[in-house]
Amino acid sequence: MSDELNVCAAAFFRSIGKDVVTPKEFTMYVTLDVKWMSSKEASALMQVLVESGAVSSSGGYLRPGTDFSSLQVPVAYRPTDAVREAVAARMKKPKAPAKAAADIFPEMVDLSGKYGWDNKGKFIAECNAVRKKLGVDTAVAALLVLRDSGAEIGDLAEKVYANSVRKE
Repeated sequence: MSDELNVCAAAFFRSIGKDVVTPKEFTMYVTLDVKWMSSKEASALMQVLVESGAVSSSGGYLRPGTDFSSLQVPVAYRPTDAVREAVAARMKKPKAPAKAAADIFPEMVDLSGKYGWDNKGKFIAECNAVRKKLGVDTAVAALLVLRDSGAEIGDLAEKVYANSVRKE
């Protein structure tokens, strides 16, 4: 299967004529130019290729995972059934729930009562206003609101940071 994924990645990079692309370029090319699959399937294909090591992802760019110069790629390459099955399996795989960040926010809401936020609705509204203004995660906004209210946020800051980094 790894060989088929390497051939698929090699066919993509040879046909696009670049060694570096963005994920959006990958999806658009696979979907619209070569018409291998739908955009959701193309996103799943990209994930399968990255997970297999056929494509490397760093800094928001995709690059070949290995040297494909010795691979034989058919002229009119289309992904094989095995590649399509891997994509279908990837699409069925449930995404990991983002519960870690969601679990911290209720803890912060409960903590807000100790720092002058008697109405939890007002605290949540303030957090949403900060989130929209700064373009940050809700937990980060809640952390800032608590800090401005005089709360000691050292332990919470570490949890929020760990969860924010994990999302990317």
